[in-house]
Amino acid sequence: MPVKKTAKKKIIYAYWGSNQIFSLWKDQMSSYFRIKVFTKLETFFDAILFTPPDLILYHYERSPQGLEMLINDIKIYFNLVRLPLIVILRDLNVDSVRRYLQAIDDILLLDSSPEETILRIELCLMRIERISDNNPLTGLPGNVSIEKNLLRLLDSKKPFGIAYVDLDNFKAYNDLYGFAKGDELIKNVARILTTVVNKFTKEGFVGHIGGDDFVFIAPMELVEKISQEIINNFTLILPSFLNKEDSERGYFVTKDRLGRLTEFPLPSISIAIVPVVKGKFKHIGEIAERASQVKKVVKSMIGSAYFTDRRT
Repeated sequence: MPVKKTAKKKIIYAYWGSNQIFSLWKDQMSSYFRIKVFTKLETFFDAILFTPPDLILYHYERSPQGLEMLINDIKIYFNLVRLPLIVILRDLNVDSVRRYLQAIDDILLLDSSPEETILRIELCLMRIERISDNNPLTGLPGNVSIEKNLLRLLDSKKPFGIAYVDLDNFKAYNDLYGFAKGDELIKNVARILTTVVNKFTKEGFVGHIGGDDFVFIAPMELVEKISQEIINNFTLILPSFLNKEDSERGYFVTKDRLGRLTEFPLPSISIAIVPVVKGKFKHIGEIAERASQVKKVVKSMIGSAYFTDRRT
C-alpha cells in the first residue's frame, strides 16, 4: 500500500513519452502528488530552472543525451544538486547510467507497479530531507558540509583559498525593503557565487553559513579572479534590487539600531580570502580566527572589495 497522502502535495516533473504504463502511473500518482508531464527537453529544462519541482522522474531511453545535460548542465551548474532525480529504465541494465550514479537518487523499472513507484518516490523525498543540511533559502550546502570541506583542505597538498563572503549594510537594506526583497537578494548572491566558481574550476565548493554569510573554496591561483568576477556580477544586478531614487543618489535612508533616521551606503559585498597550504593550520578553528581578522580589514574598505591575507 502507498504511504498516506499529505495535505500539501509535492510537485513532480516527469519526462517521458506516450506509454500505457506511464498513463497508469500518472493516474494513481495524481492522488498523492502534483505531477506535470513533459515530452520536450527544452520545455522540461526551462521549467526546472525557473520553477524547480520537488522531484524529477526521467525516462532514460527517451533521451540518453538529455540525462547528461540534465545532470551536468542543469543540476550541477545551476546548484540544483539537492533536487531528487529518479531515472526510469526499460530493464536493469545499470551500465548505461553507471557514470551518473552519483547524481541519481533512485532507479525505477518500467514494470514497476504504481504502488511501488509511489512508495519509492516518498522514500526518496524523505531521505533527501533527512540527510540534507542545505540552507532552505538558497539550497547551498550548510555548516556540516562546510566543515567537512575545510577539514579536507588541511591535508591537501595543493594550495587552496577559502573566501568568506558577506553583504555589507544588509540589515539596513532588509529593514527598509522588506524580508521578501532581502531573501531574493540573498538567493541571487548564492546563484552568482555558484555560477562564477563553477565557471572557473571543477575543484570549487560554495556553502551558505547562514543569513548573508557565505563561503567558497577554490584553487589559490584562481580565488582573486573569482572574487573580482563575483563583485562585478553583484554590481550588475544590484540596481534591480533598489528603487530609482536610492540607486541614483548612491545611498538609502532608514532607521538605525537606536531608531534614528540615518544614511546607509548601498549594499556591497566583502570577500575575505585566507590561503591554506598543508601545515599552515592545525585545525579549522585557526582558519576561522584568521578569517575574522581579514574580514575586519576588507569591511573597512569602501564599496565591494576583496582582500587576501598575505601572512605566512
